Amino acid sequence: MRLLSQPFIPPLVPIILAMMTGILAGSVSCLPHPVWTVMILAVSLLVCVVWGAGKKAIIIGLCLGAGIWSGYQSVLIHSPRLPPGHISGFYNQRDIVLTGQVVSFARQYPHKIRITVDCRTIQVPQESGVPRRLNAIGRIYLNLYGISDVPIQFKDHIRFTGPIRPIRNFGNPGAFDYLTFLKRQGIFGSVHTHVSKIQQITDSPPSVWTRGIRQLENTRNRFYEFVMTRLDHRDGAHVLAALVTGIKHGMPPVLRDQFAKAGTAHLLAISGLHMGILSLIFFFFFYRVLSVFPGLLISARARKIAGILTLMPLALYLVFSGFSPSTQRAFIMIAIFMISFLIEKQTHPFNTLAGAGILILLADPAALFSISFQLSFTAVLFIIAGMKVMEKYPALTLPKPFGFVISISSVTLLAGLGTFPLIAGYFNLVSGVQIPANLVLVPIIGFICLPAGLVSLMIWPLMPGLSAWLLTGAARLVEWGSLYAAWLIDLPFAWSYLPAWSMFDIIMAYVVLGAVFCVLYSRKSTPFMAAVMVAVISIYGIRMMTRSGPPDHMTVTVLDVGQGNAALIQTIENKTILVDGGGFSGATQFDVGRYVVAPFLWHQGITALDVVILTHPDADHMNGLVFILENFQVGTLVKNRDTSPHAAFERIMTACDKKKIPVFIPDCEKDQVAWDHTRLTFFQCQSPDTEWDANDNSLVFTLIWDEFSMCFPGDIQAGRERLLAGNTGSRLSSKILLSPHHGSKTSSTRGFLEQVAPETVVISCGFNNPYRFPHADIIHRYQQQDIQVFRTDQHGAVTITSRGRDYTVVAYRSGP
Repeated sequence: MRLLSQPFIPPLVPIILAMMTGILAGSVSCLPHPVWTVMILAVSLLVCVVWGAGKKAIIIGLCLGAGIWSGYQSVLIHSPRLPPGHISGFYNQRDIVLTGQVVSFARQYPHKIRITVDCRTIQVPQESGVPRRLNAIGRIYLNLYGISDVPIQFKDHIRFTGPIRPIRNFGNPGAFDYLTFLKRQGIFGSVHTHVSKIQQITDSPPSVWTRGIRQLENTRNRFYEFVMTRLDHRDGAHVLAALVTGIKHGMPPVLRDQFAKAGTAHLLAISGLHMGILSLIFFFFFYRVLSVFPGLLISARARKIAGILTLMPLALYLVFSGFSPSTQRAFIMIAIFMISFLIEKQTHPFNTLAGAGILILLADPAALFSISFQLSFTAVLFIIAGMKVMEKYPALTLPKPFGFVISISSVTLLAGLGTFPLIAGYFNLVSGVQIPANLVLVPIIGFICLPAGLVSLMIWPLMPGLSAWLLTGAARLVEWGSLYAAWLIDLPFAWSYLPAWSMFDIIMAYVVLGAVFCVLYSRKSTPFMAAVMVAVISIYGIRMMTRSGPPDHMTVTVLDVGQGNAALIQTIENKTILVDGGGFSGATQFDVGRYVVAPFLWHQGITALDVVILTHPDADHMNGLVFILENFQVGTLVKNRDTSPHAAFERIMTACDKKKIPVFIPDCEKDQVAWDHTRLTFFQCQSPDTEWDANDNSLVFTLIWDEFSMCFPGDIQAGRERLLAGNTGSRLSSKILLSPHHGSKTSSTRGFLEQVAPETVVISCGFNNPYRFPHADIIHRYQQQDIQVFRTDQHGAVTITSRGRDYTVVAYRSGP
């Protein structure tokens, strides 16, 4: 009897590729249905013509056409055109009242709670004084501040006041498209309000399902508080809470960075790895219990029943941990693999993976654009492909005592290879210690700490003392693992941030990796794949040659960092200077340096800075520099004489001390930083006035190259401006001025503007900022002097390019 071989291309793989094509087309195309119908029929006919008119070709052609059509239709179903009454038509309107239903678990932050609300009605004020009530459509993020005795729960109907804020992106090249990211989740706005302004609407009694979900949410929140209180908010507590409850918003960024740089960030979020480990544990537990019954064991039904029972606690864990999209996808993947295992039918693993992908994309087409979906599927894809290649080389099989180590190492290496291009493209980070880190941390966290955390959850209501004891032991293991990760990343060349990869770079990387796998799998394809790799290397060689050489112009980019300042100078000598780093003050945890400034620098291909200038230690200039100084190579930090008690300033100075970054404070004798053709001249030769605001101590300097000049005055106000205008005179003269103090009324005095005499002013300010910068009087003053005005809140990043004489100004956005 001749065994049937598995097909070279599993049949579901072309279908999922066709669906992906349809989803991509549906997300970018505005073509009407009839045009798409004709195009899809044409594709199906083309397949039939190329492969012949046989039954098999017709079936394949129809399947591909159906796959593309289903992908396109799924996008239309899940992302329809916005109808009348959609919340996007009521942005920034005051005194509106909304009602809606809570459709998510509450996400706990240090100073607020965020829930997702499906809006139902909106009440709009009218000139007559009688409000008009309309049906509303759309979901929003509702951010609640303060403490309430009555918690808001899943499926609650609530009434609250607006206004609805639109979702906005930071307007910088290379910025993350947060607007599209949320739209794909159906989120179109946000409301910020106090919990005292929320009114729960009495409705019909909740269903059994809703009561069950609410009970799970309450248990989840109470157990999270139990973990954090008993373990005193230590690092191990944050990791265990994230593994068991899925709540990870309070995890310290330093801890996240340790695991990310060690290549083990996947251990901190519930993913396919955790689901896979739990499925193994539950399966063997149920199988051992059922094996006690001889009838089930002999008939082989014990294994099937164990597989079915395994899905039940996994589903419960899915809901309990927050029902996040990434966890849902992991559960579907595990379920598909479990079902293929239970039906005892030999299926190609690529087919099983494709089947899971088809189900996920049918349920949520936007998952295709999710980072977690892409990382999960590429990791599993490369693990399967790598195992298939290893089957071709039986000599690589080592004795059993080394089996576990080899298995973990192989899986880690293959998953790392598969996800490396995506990680480089999305996170700009590569870890050189991924294998030794995963060899130790996966068994500790995945096979010991995660089960211990779940056992402590199960016994917590009855034996809280024993539960706390288990959690304490697991937390110590996590913290030992964290120390091990910290030791690894301190090794030379353990990790590195990379310049941003374009989509072309990512595709070419996968082409090369695919060619290598094909060569290793089938030697017959060696010549063709070698030619592919030579072609790719040649393309990259040509690109690198065209990029090489010194620049022929200077570039200054004033970034959109919200209410703050940050600017990048790229000189003719190829030097890079970052002036301030932006930052938000108050209770917000958003790191402007990590999420705004650094991505722009990576997009420019910059991983090292020659000079970083901190004009003064205010949060909106300083906080974003913490991430930059801790994670970029920096030649020199330039700052004024002031210090600050804030933690951000202490971290900046600690980073300088640890990395031996020299600190330069300009004064009367040392007032310049100069290169061959470019110089920065500082105007700091004045004694501070005790009546000055701290903003008046800002570093003030001009950037000069040939006939081009630009003035950076920090946050100085009228007192310092008068002193500068009287003492420095024409030395202040600049073609471009960065508006002092974000265009406030206390700056940009007439005398100062007369001395600078700018042709163009750039105002760095936040959209709808609470200070109402820039002030209308200042805008009028600029217009009176025929000064061209650019604003980062309206124009996004403003880029000035000069070849030494004339200059051009290009805005990222077209403006209002």
